Amino acid sequence: MHVFCIFPIRKNSILFISQKGKMFACNPRALFEYFYFNNKTNIDFVWVINESSADLEAYDNIIKVRYNSLAYFYYQMTSKIIVSNIPSPIYLPLRRKQIMIDTWHGGGAYKRVGLLSPKQESLVKKSKGIRLKTIEDKNNQAWEQYKAIYNAKDTTFFVSSCKRFTEVMMESQLLPGSAYIETGMPRNDVFFSDYSNLAQKAKSKLGIAEDKKIVLYAPTYRGNVKSQKTVINLDIELCLKSLEQRWNSEWVFVFRGHVLGFHEQLENEYIINASQYEEMQELLCLADAFITDYSSSMWDFALTKKPAFLFTPDLDYYLNNDRGFYTPIDEWAFPYARTNIELSRLIERFDYDAHLKKVDNHLFSLGSFEQGTATKTVCEILLSHM
Repeated sequence: MHVFCIFPIRKNSILFISQKGKMFACNPRALFEYFYFNNKTNIDFVWVINESSADLEAYDNIIKVRYNSLAYFYYQMTSKIIVSNIPSPIYLPLRRKQIMIDTWHGGGAYKRVGLLSPKQESLVKKSKGIRLKTIEDKNNQAWEQYKAIYNAKDTTFFVSSCKRFTEVMMESQLLPGSAYIETGMPRNDVFFSDYSNLAQKAKSKLGIAEDKKIVLYAPTYRGNVKSQKTVINLDIELCLKSLEQRWNSEWVFVFRGHVLGFHEQLENEYIINASQYEEMQELLCLADAFITDYSSSMWDFALTKKPAFLFTPDLDYYLNNDRGFYTPIDEWAFPYARTNIELSRLIERFDYDAHLKKVDNHLFSLGSFEQGTATKTVCEILLSHM
């Protein structure tokens, strides 16, 4: 890839990429929109997007490239600033005058990742002497450390949502504390102002009647299963009945699958499948109640202070055979249920005052940086380097 170094760095160019071009969403979108509306005439915008996005099409003069295309390699290697919510591939080196900001794609400190995931936590951290001899080495600890070292070397800034996040990511990503921008996540600024227009937008796009309340169910990715085809173990009918009993209103069940899963053929008379809806934050704005398991979207939703619950029937397996947790589940913002009956009881006995107290304690204990000003702060830092 160093052949692209024959091209000069485009000093006013910013490349945005979310989940390898799968969507126009998340923290890169929040930063892009701020730049677009405040510095539109001074910046060349490049978006890595694999499929057509109606929301992105609303913006003029945007360069669009597909992930892993020749054009993508060119703009990745020549843009002054690269904004991504996951680490860049290690075969794409960061040039000396480029700025790489990893906004990450989740807040709080829940599922273990990188070198602190259960398979890697026994790894002795070194910075030299790693050699990959065979393709099989890519499945072992040496490969994980190899990636972490190069990602750390090629990352200028890393956005942090809370103090606990900074602490654990310093170990799991091998980034020094000086790299972290401790502002909260740009995508969460929306929850600190009136977001009723975004809720209305989502309700309209999903064809949901105005008088209906919405419960959003968004389980996380399962890393240790052979198929990511969706199987919903939650009793939807019982869930809806419990919600209706507690709040004396009609509810609609909206499902949002993880971006790495397969949910296109999900069909059920009780389900509205919103897995292809680009911007998760708009669905969180839409939801009157939220159910997840181990997804970091619980951090985002906690900022809304709306009712939320965790449905965790595979908790023991997840702890012992999948990711495991940074923070014990009993210290999370929302109560958890292992069975459908337990979930039903949690819903029917929901106490708003107790809920608020638990949420506030959780945000405080993890050292939340969220104040609704992350987007502006991060953009100003990036502009100072252009």
